[in-house]
Amino acid sequence: MTDPYGLLSPEFFHDPYPAYARMREADPVFYYPPMGAWLLSRYEDVDALLRDRRTSAERVGPLLAQVGGEVAEEAAVLARFFGDWMVFADAPLHTRLRALMTRTFSARNIAALEGFVTERAEALVEAARAKGEFDLIDDIAMQLPLQVIGHVLGVDEADLPDFKQWSMDLMAVPAMSGEPVQRMRTAVAAVHKMEELFAGLIAERRGSPREDLLSLLVNAVDDNGDGLSDEELVATCALLLAAGHETTANVIGNGLIALLDHPDQTAALREDPSLLEAAVEECMRYDSQSGWVGRITTEEIEFGGMAIPAGSLVFGLTGSANRDERAFEDAGSFDVKRPAKRHLTFGHGLHVCLGASLARLEARICLGLLLSRIPDLRLATDRLEWIQGIALRGVLRLPVRCG
Repeated sequence: MTDPYGLLSPEFFHDPYPAYARMREADPVFYYPPMGAWLLSRYEDVDALLRDRRTSAERVGPLLAQVGGEVAEEAAVLARFFGDWMVFADAPLHTRLRALMTRTFSARNIAALEGFVTERAEALVEAARAKGEFDLIDDIAMQLPLQVIGHVLGVDEADLPDFKQWSMDLMAVPAMSGEPVQRMRTAVAAVHKMEELFAGLIAERRGSPREDLLSLLVNAVDDNGDGLSDEELVATCALLLAAGHETTANVIGNGLIALLDHPDQTAALREDPSLLEAAVEECMRYDSQSGWVGRITTEEIEFGGMAIPAGSLVFGLTGSANRDERAFEDAGSFDVKRPAKRHLTFGHGLHVCLGASLARLEARICLGLLLSRIPDLRLATDRLEWIQGIALRGVLRLPVRCG
């Protein structure tokens, strides 16, 4: 039996945690033939994978190769485009890209966005509340990070709906969601559209910098005086747009679901708003928006007492690791007072998520406003429709009502 845990089934995407629990006990290091990959489900092993220098993040080739030769031309376009994404790069490219982006996404620059995030979140929450019944994903969770990253990149608000669709089309490839051939072709179309528009924005910032992070990124240089090439800038902007809004939307959506499913915890949070920061961390641990993270072994590595050959594709199941009883006391419970930030939602090691502080800021402000401004918020459905993909976890829609 090649898929004893039903890892690509609708039931798994709806609730992966029972399967994860069985894997942690019976097959913590599991070879999964449908993907030609090894799966690690325990916290200790996933954490080790993310930190191990004997692994490579350059996994675009193996991911695209699974589609086959039918879309070879499209695969070449995506390999080139994704090849300039920091998350798919090793040193020295990763080192240079991260150094330049770290200067742009400094704690000071992120903190300066709090006023803008709060203003937009308040407007979205109030507009949604006035409806009485609304889709939290479409009306708030997607809109807030999209508006924020659009502001950061200097994208005209009129263009944001197009950018939203293009980024979702693009992210379907690493998320491995949808029909493989179609997602490749749709993603390539999105690449061409993003290249055209971002090239114009980048050229404009080179000539007339503004007070936005895109201008900082365009004009950033490293210690040698070198900056990002135009191709790297376009790819980096696409990465920031794609990763910067859909994943944060899922942090907000999954977090609200967890809170609504646990009214005692929501009540505790309303009674003591100082718990909000810890509650956001618990939301991300309890139902992580990132499901699987991949690496390629560059030499034979042992995980959980099992040797994995060099050149193997290995996925760390972060959603499973975050529920590992060996790492978290009473791991299956949702506790907004849980003090530790040891979850692996944003990764560890060299590739720890650069946008984590911005995602935390947006989630904290948005969830705090939802709880304080709409105290009678509740689900308006008894069956949620979850994304059918392994790298992202979230719902397609989240109908809620108030009043």
